[in-house]
Amino acid sequence: MAVHLRVVLEEHNIQKLKLPTGIPNTVEDLVSIVTETFQLHGEIGLLYQDKHFDNEFFSVTSTADLYDKATVKVILKEPTITLDLHPVLESSSLSSVSTYPASTTETDICPADHDASSEVSNYASSSSSDTIILPDSCRSAAWPVPFQVPEFSRDVELILAEANNLYDATGRHFMDASVKSAIMQELAKVIFSYTAYPTNQQILSVAEALVSKFPCLREPGSFAGLYGWQQRIKNKMHNYRAKLRSRKYSYPEIEINTLKRKHPGDAVPSKNIKKPKKAEVNYLPPHPTGESQETLEKERLDLIFEITKKNNAKIIADKMNKTFSSRRVEVVSLSPSVGVFKERWPALFTEAQIKEEFRRITTVSLEETFMRKLDEYTPGLLRLMRAKGGAAGCKMRPLLDTLNDTQNIEKKRDAVVCCLINYLGERQEDLFHDCQECEDYTDKTMKVIVKHNVMAEEDPSDLSIVIEGNQVMEGCGSRTKACILLMGLIYAINIEYPKELKNTFEAFQKLFLEIDGAKLLKKVHSLKNKLMQ
Repeated sequence: MAVHLRVVLEEHNIQKLKLPTGIPNTVEDLVSIVTETFQLHGEIGLLYQDKHFDNEFFSVTSTADLYDKATVKVILKEPTITLDLHPVLESSSLSSVSTYPASTTETDICPADHDASSEVSNYASSSSSDTIILPDSCRSAAWPVPFQVPEFSRDVELILAEANNLYDATGRHFMDASVKSAIMQELAKVIFSYTAYPTNQQILSVAEALVSKFPCLREPGSFAGLYGWQQRIKNKMHNYRAKLRSRKYSYPEIEINTLKRKHPGDAVPSKNIKKPKKAEVNYLPPHPTGESQETLEKERLDLIFEITKKNNAKIIADKMNKTFSSRRVEVVSLSPSVGVFKERWPALFTEAQIKEEFRRITTVSLEETFMRKLDEYTPGLLRLMRAKGGAAGCKMRPLLDTLNDTQNIEKKRDAVVCCLINYLGERQEDLFHDCQECEDYTDKTMKVIVKHNVMAEEDPSDLSIVIEGNQVMEGCGSRTKACILLMGLIYAINIEYPKELKNTFEAFQKLFLEIDGAKLLKKVHSLKNKLMQ
């Protein structure tokens, strides 16, 4: 049944709010609806007129106090700033000071904590053992598997411990709404430290971890005792993002999806949402403390000048790290062509920086992880490929036969990668394009170009990567190395996997790079199950 409320926004601004499904069950849901409907900014509270007290205003602590045609007044809450002081660490190693947005006493919203110091990496080296120093605005860890339920306040932990004992003795479930609200607030903070837009699978993992640790919270009236918690977490994250939008501190990954920043044709809340699609940890991070788009643009121009100099890899690496957030804003919000992006950020298109950019985005070491998992799966993959029949088996067999006479690890890796494409029902020609010297490739959308030099006796081929008709990398060395760098480029430029190779690239991402491996396409899932046997 629809309900109407009289909403007092200001002294001379009174609006009517229609609630088609009735008054929400929680005050937080009502606040979220009011905030979204009237496009309010800042943290708000609600007052209602109580007819039992001569229509005086009282704080809305329960939506049960409201009724059809009730009067609700919106008030803007002033945030209380809390400063957390930490001792300065004295160390000979490079230290960084993490600065976070001011938090309020009602809801402490801030990025995840970061270490106060980091080891200085060898900027001139592309070794995967180097430690990357992320800007203070970046997340430092991917989604944990399994999810770890945080420690709640002492009072909540004591209450839940007692409720667990009662549940074990009598089977009685815990139903206190105020404690559940405190749980949701703490869960939202932890979830946001990993991602602003958790997937359904991630939300399910949080609910499972919660009821596993506190069985008294299982809800007998919902599917598997989890569905109610899944919906609460989903709604809470929506409300949490709405509160963050009202903060003075910038959260680009949230602001980019507000209606005022969308194209007029996409001005619908659920349309064209820009959020991580390949499990990016730092999809659209805030700028480093004290920096703005203008100051980082100046750094970009300085970076173009620096790449013309010799022996300054450290300066280039520092500036690439500092301008990371600016590049992400550019590729996510503007989606420039590859040619334009390469012209603006030429320092990115090197092997070392592609690896570092991938690690900034995902926190995963690109080449080390890919090679390690590829070598680990190679015996099982070769067994499955040799047993494969049909057209795919016929295509793979000549290449597999060449491995009988070689101990070269690079040739073995290349053969496995090439055969994997056929095994997953896709074509090698859609990824690798073999050609002679000087052949035109401007019509190639995304290819690894393998140029063959018939005059060369050793190493007769040269590999390069072409995206949107632009050669973005050359001298890749091997097909496996080219695939690794192509994965890094896909993440760095924020482009989609080719549809004709969706299984291959999903295997690269979820099997070899171990990124978001919980949900797989059918063929990749089948392959993983066979490898695990």
